[in-house]
Amino acid sequence: MTDTFRDPSVQVLIDLARPEEHDAVLDYACGIGIATLAIAPAVASVLAVDEVAATLDEGRRLVAELGMGNVVFSVVDLYQLPFTDAEFSLVISRGAVHRLPEPTRALHELRRVGGEGARIVIADAVVDSVTDEAFNDLARLREPAHRRHYRAEQLEALARDAGLRVAERRVLRRTVDLDYWLQAASVPTEKGELIRSRVQALPVKVLEHLDVAFSDRTVSFSTDLLALRLERA
Repeated sequence: MTDTFRDPSVQVLIDLARPEEHDAVLDYACGIGIATLAIAPAVASVLAVDEVAATLDEGRRLVAELGMGNVVFSVVDLYQLPFTDAEFSLVISRGAVHRLPEPTRALHELRRVGGEGARIVIADAVVDSVTDEAFNDLARLREPAHRRHYRAEQLEALARDAGLRVAERRVLRRTVDLDYWLQAASVPTEKGELIRSRVQALPVKVLEHLDVAFSDRTVSFSTDLLALRLERA
């Protein structure tokens, strides 16, 4: 994997996917393609898809810069993928489920294009019963496209509803600097200050579950990332 993209959330996804050199990979709702860039050197081909053209343009620029000839980016309807049944041996999706209005429908599409025997690996941040409402409120302020972060059991239930079973799961605890979290979503300064004040005003129990730490103006918090390796049920 390219050193530049050794993000722990990418690494856990790659570890579960266990890519092979013959794999035809679909990176679903790929954003700028961070997972694509990480997995491409280990597989035959990667088709990275999203519905936001601007993010794919950045992905194409990175691919060209790195000289990766086995990657193609494409704008698609995420709920009606323009691919035949069982077209991919490996399907990956990182940090996408929380943005999907119809996650079960999306997962059903991944099941269809993956086909029998394919590995489907998804990874996204999850909440618990204490942080659910508060953290989702913060995430919606940060990112207009955010729908919701699910609890771990809810995310697994969505997969079951789509006809998938959990073959393997990993949980990764990640600590994030609040300023970095805001900058990554291009949050305007005024809204960023609002989010900062909301974090400071969180109930003590929520602060504890998010491991919120304050140091001068530096604020950090921690969330769990759940990665699931899924197969047809």
